[in-house]
Formats: sequence, structure tokens, C-alpha cells
Amino acid sequence: MNTHPINPIIVIPVYNGRDSLLKLVQQVKSNSHYPILVVNDGSTDGLCKEDAPGIAYLEHGINRGKGAALKSGLNMSSQAGFTHAITLDADGQHDPQIIHDFVGKATLNPGSIIVGQRDLVNVDMPLHRKVSNNITSMILSLRTGQRIYDSQVGYRCYPLNDSRLWISDEEGFQFESAVFFNVSMLKINLLWQSIPVIYSTEGSHMHLLKDTLRFVRTFFRSFKW
Repeated sequence: MNTHPINPIIVIPVYNGRDSLLKLVQQVKSNSHYPILVVNDGSTDGLCKEDAPGIAYLEHGINRGKGAALKSGLNMSSQAGFTHAITLDADGQHDPQIIHDFVGKATLNPGSIIVGQRDLVNVDMPLHRKVSNNITSMILSLRTGQRIYDSQVGYRCYPLNDSRLWISDEEGFQFESAVFFNVSMLKINLLWQSIPVIYSTEGSHMHLLKDTLRFVRTFFRSFKW
């Protein structure tokens, strides 16, 4: 089995999640030796570069959305010469111990995007979130012609060799769904990595009605291919 040396970085977007972010950073450091980039998307909770010494830090002057933060982080990581970016949400819902599983898959499949896969049937999460994720995953599967198991998960490993993968009009939560359209268009291999469900007590910045309507907009934008 052929392996390919890779040079990954951990990218964590955050908006008003200072305490959970700092806890996550320490957990990541305890479980891996990879560089970390925090993208502060205009937080107003006092988060600053000095809170996490020894890691790369990028800050948006105003809150622009999770998608905008991820795109900034992916662009910066690519320009810095990293081959892959492993993205985690700052709210503590992603287990840093799985980082090694993403890296292992990437060394065998360096050109593939690897996406976390949660059990969306038996998970203990709010019903509206479960229904929303399953419906959007089904719609994306039909639109892209490949099985999308988890459309909204943020735990991913992005190959950084082609920036078209993350070029998108989407600036908010819909960015992560829109990436699947780019994966299909660019014929990038899509792999799934099983991850546990960790439902934190942190409040979500998602808005059910607004973000549902934004997903519908994202879906119709995909027909610009």
C-alpha cells in the first residue's frame, strides 16, 4: 500500500467561543504535533492572539460567517505551503483523537477530500437538526450523483492543491454544503471517516429558518455549473 508524505495543518474557525476554543486547542496539542491556525471571525467575547501563544492566528475585523472564516483559513494554509487542512469546529463537538485517522487516510489518498461521518439516525441531537441534516444530505446526494452521508459536518480534511475546491459565493454555514458541488464538478474523490457524535452545551449560531432558506439558495446557485 503506497503512502504519500503530507504536511497538514489544523484549522479552527471560531465566533464568540473563546472558552471552548482554548480548551480544544489544548486537546489538539495533546493529541497531535501539527501546527494550528485559529481564524477569529470577528468575535466580541475578548478572544485575541495572546490567548493562544504558539499557534497561528488570523482575525476578521467583523463577523463574516463560518464559510468566510474557513475560506480565509484554507487560503492562508495553502499559501503557507501546507498540503492539507484538517478543520474542526471550535465548540468541542469534534474529538481531536480522530485527527490521526484523517491524516492516515490522507497519506493513502492525498488528492481526496475526507469528510467526517456521524450516525445521523441514532444520534442524540435536537430533532430539527437531525431532520435538517438528513434532508439536506439527501438533496445533495441527488444533485451531485454521489452519496452524501453528512452534509453539515465541519470535521474534514481538505487537500490544498486546488483552490477551486473551496471557491464559493457562500459565506455562512452553507459553505460546507456547497463544497460538495465543487467536489462533484472537479471530480475529486470523496472519502468518509467515521467520527463520534459529541453534542456540546455551547449554543449554536445556526438559525433554522434562515439557514434553511439559505441552503435553498445554495442549491439553486449550483446550477451555474
